[in-house]
Amino acid sequence: MDLIGDLELFEALARHGSFSAVARRRGQAVSSISRRLDRLEEGLGQRLFNRLPTGLHLTTAGRLKLGEARGLTLAARAFSEKETEGDALSGHVSLAAPTRLGEIAVAPILAGFLRAHPGVSIELHLSDAFQDLDRDQIDIALRIGGHDADHHIIRRVARNRRILVAAPDYLEKHAPISAPADLAAHEGLWLGDALRWSLRGPDGAQASVTPRRRVTNLSGDALTRLCIAGLGVALKSSWDVQGEVVAGRLVRVLPGWEQAQSADIRLVTPARRLTPRPVRALMQALEQGLRAVLDGKG
Repeated sequence: MDLIGDLELFEALARHGSFSAVARRRGQAVSSISRRLDRLEEGLGQRLFNRLPTGLHLTTAGRLKLGEARGLTLAARAFSEKETEGDALSGHVSLAAPTRLGEIAVAPILAGFLRAHPGVSIELHLSDAFQDLDRDQIDIALRIGGHDADHHIIRRVARNRRILVAAPDYLEKHAPISAPADLAAHEGLWLGDALRWSLRGPDGAQASVTPRRRVTNLSGDALTRLCIAGLGVALKSSWDVQGEVVAGRLVRVLPGWEQAQSADIRLVTPARRLTPRPVRALMQALEQGLRAVLDGKG
């Protein structure tokens, strides 16, 4: 009996909630995966999942056993890695990131990492919703601001600078913007439910402005597209619009000014005594790559 292999299968089924999803990823028949789970449950004397039309759902016993399984598989991987520290990396890493950050900054880093380590596979979760490391079995999460559980390990990666931008066509058709107070007469494209834009100047000066709310509560991508279409001024993360600025589709407004309080971009991992080598290697690649891309951008 391959206990560690069975426990890794248990973790995969809990993560994906489906026999067919795990079977596709492993290149095995659904019946083979199902029989292996049946044998594991029989050996434990406990049912780990309820088989429902909506998929596999952990039982109370399954949730308890899942924590034990993670500890055992991590220990087994760490033991194996001590014997093969100089060998090529291999294994699976689950990574979560906000959608736009993942598409623009993370994906190129992953491409280089995967080329360098062909034995590593990555499951990338891109979502603007909060993704729980424990519940969703995430090895690494990138966050923009926000809060995490006290037992998680948090590393600051870079500052999320937010700058003012608008389309050249919009600026040609509207009154000049030479000071923050001028923004009150302009159309604003608002992300989220902020009451005002709090800005900081190059000399430390502070300003609080409220452009007209032309559009509110957009996704980051939709806001950028409407800004390019000339519908108003937006306050955007510098890494998000850098390509548009370089291409001339957007122009910085009040170049010396940016959002006064910017949230840090952070790398969050579960607190573990044993962190698998592929996870450690990807963390290092993300920290180095994101700092190079984000620090000072814009």
